[in-house]
Amino acid sequence: MAAVTSHAGNTAPGSAADTLAAAAWIALAGGTIEVIVLAFRKLALGQLLHLSPHFTWMAPVGGLLVIAVPALGWVAAQALWPRHFTWTRAAGVFAFLAALGLAYMFPRLHRIAMLVLAAGVGVQSARIIAARQAGARALIRRTLPWLAAAVLVAGLGTGGAGWWRERRALAALPAGAPAGAPNILLIILDTVRAASLGLYGYDRPTSPALDAFAAGAIVFDRAMSASPWTLPSHGAMFTGYHPHEQSSDWEVPLDAALPTLAEMLSADGYEAAGFVANVFYGTYEHGLDRGFTHWEDFRVSPGQVFNSSSLASLLLAGRPGFTVNALRRLIDNLDYLGRKDADRVNGDFLAWLDDRDGGRPFFAFLNYIDAHWPYVAPKDIQEQFGVTEPWGYNVDAYDASIAGIDRELGRLLDTLRERGILENTIVIIASDHGEHLGEHDRTGHGNSLYMENLHVPLVIAFPGAVPSNARVPDFATTRSLPATILDLAGLAERHVLPGTSLRGFWERVEPAMAVIADPVLSSARQTVRTNVDLPISQGDMFALVEEGHQFIENGDRTEELYDLLRDMRQHENRIATDPARATRLRARTAELVGGGVSR
Repeated sequence: MAAVTSHAGNTAPGSAADTLAAAAWIALAGGTIEVIVLAFRKLALGQLLHLSPHFTWMAPVGGLLVIAVPALGWVAAQALWPRHFTWTRAAGVFAFLAALGLAYMFPRLHRIAMLVLAAGVGVQSARIIAARQAGARALIRRTLPWLAAAVLVAGLGTGGAGWWRERRALAALPAGAPAGAPNILLIILDTVRAASLGLYGYDRPTSPALDAFAAGAIVFDRAMSASPWTLPSHGAMFTGYHPHEQSSDWEVPLDAALPTLAEMLSADGYEAAGFVANVFYGTYEHGLDRGFTHWEDFRVSPGQVFNSSSLASLLLAGRPGFTVNALRRLIDNLDYLGRKDADRVNGDFLAWLDDRDGGRPFFAFLNYIDAHWPYVAPKDIQEQFGVTEPWGYNVDAYDASIAGIDRELGRLLDTLRERGILENTIVIIASDHGEHLGEHDRTGHGNSLYMENLHVPLVIAFPGAVPSNARVPDFATTRSLPATILDLAGLAERHVLPGTSLRGFWERVEPAMAVIADPVLSSARQTVRTNVDLPISQGDMFALVEEGHQFIENGDRTEELYDLLRDMRQHENRIATDPARATRLRARTAELVGGGVSR
């Protein structure tokens, strides 16, 4: 900064107003550039941003809030040491921060390169402003109101566009639904595996509310997810198509080529609403909102404001929003910013129920993400489960997070029961996938087709149509849910989606009678977002469950075979000891996959 001082000569250090105005101008200008880059990526390149649609104003405001902190500190120092803390030097510091945020938008840049580039921008900005102080003051004074106005207009425009889309969707609904049409409530316990629930024999009290509700429902003991991660799994539950038949991929949304359950229900007069906590792969960007008249994913909250700003993300979170860094540890807050817990999801859903006129049946989709890493549960439940280290993939924290969901699930069901809504509502409670907690040397999900990732809870309740206190021991797939919902709602003749209704499992004439059911096929596309030593990093994977056995074709083309009736934990690979069965299941898998993965 010595060059700045000599260049400025004996000019005045500037006022606090000059410093604050420079901070605001640089922050808003940098945020506006960020919005332009993001809009280009989305509109011209078709990239997923994993951001709220309100990024148009949140990015500038988030950057402004971050830069406001050093700006206020600089003003305080300026009052004490005016000759050293000049407003031109302050502008250089603010320009450095804004440039650092912009550089962070390009992850291929090395961190040192980011710092060098940002430092260069800061130094040169300070020099230029010091040499033209009067002109710089005039420019800031003249254009700052316009920058602020642009951010305000962006906010009003984004909010207004969402409101207008919902009004148009409601107006486009047909006059009414069939008489007596039931409501439909689909609740997804994101990342909850069956093995960690009391309903499936777990010895810890993770799910008392779900266990109690299941007494009035039918429980599927061996429900399997169509995919070990969120987007293709939800795609299967919304369309009835296998993941390999969908467009959905790590950076590709579910496109409009396949009809969705929400579209069909809306065409029959249902009012469809989605309340989603998974903002990583379950949002409007990923195509899951198609057919819904009302959709809530990203919150308009301080956390989302910071997530939308590249500079704020760098300092506070790291995209996609839950990377634990030193600052987050320092303030003892490892939860990702803007997270919606189950209580918030329930509150949004109930508020929507209160606001609607009630003249139509509803299809409501609720997604809870509390059991997703970093496993943040309410403090009292953490204490109950002895959570001492909430920052890793550990059983105590995971179990506590499930118990937190279960408590809110119980509260929601009690409220709906008190209102009399459950009397004519199809309730389906399931999960999109499970979670590894060290089994098979893995943690997390999306990285295998083992039971920890695929075996999920599935509970269905509908008074008068679905038996109570019953269990289905057969293997079934969550891909059957769209066909099941249309069947139970009495709409199967008018609307058809791939798959077979699960009704056949509980309406068989004899227990030993064969059931016509969907093939229990699961798959995962190759990903580079995991350990390069894992098979999923080397190619697409498929798993088929048939004859009580699971056949797995790995990404590196190795194969595995497990007898799930005797070895649900998959300790013994029987690919070499049962070659005849392996041959049959290999051929059946190839038949189902057909031409392979749809791109």
